[in-house]
Amino acid sequence: MDSKKAQANALGIGIIMVAFVAIIVGVVLFQAIAQEAGKATDTTDLVNLSVTAGADGDSVYLTDYRAISVTSITNNTGAQVLTDVTDYTVTNNVIDPTTGGLSVQVTTNAATYESEVWYVSGTAQPTTYVGGAANSITGLIAIFFALAIAIIALEPTLRSGVLNMLGK
Repeated sequence: MDSKKAQANALGIGIIMVAFVAIIVGVVLFQAIAQEAGKATDTTDLVNLSVTAGADGDSVYLTDYRAISVTSITNNTGAQVLTDVTDYTVTNNVIDPTTGGLSVQVTTNAATYESEVWYVSGTAQPTTYVGGAANSITGLIAIFFALAIAIIALEPTLRSGVLNMLGK
């Protein structure tokens, strides 16, 4: 009888050890998942990103971003606000011919701006941004992972019958 009791205790300790290790690993992975989910769903506020304009019809690529909602582009003195369509054209989600990655294409529409420094301001999506419906689902991944960790933590307690003893 004592050997059966010892086996039951060893099994119980084994289950607790497995649960403990699974919880520790789960918490570490959860932290990484939550951080990456946050990076993938956050936009960036750009203030005076410096770019050098090309000749009339030439393009400059913003390789750190895949899309931008431009609020203003000013010239190198900061005094002249350039006008969309007349002075430049912004195209989002364009493949950069030099890197092959997604980028924002800024095309110069006037020869007077060739080699001039422009300052771009606006809200941008980094190349790691997850858009559309996937943006909502990305947060759910972290939530369901946290629920899985909670279930792993509760499983030994539920299996041992402690809750049944408390109810009686």
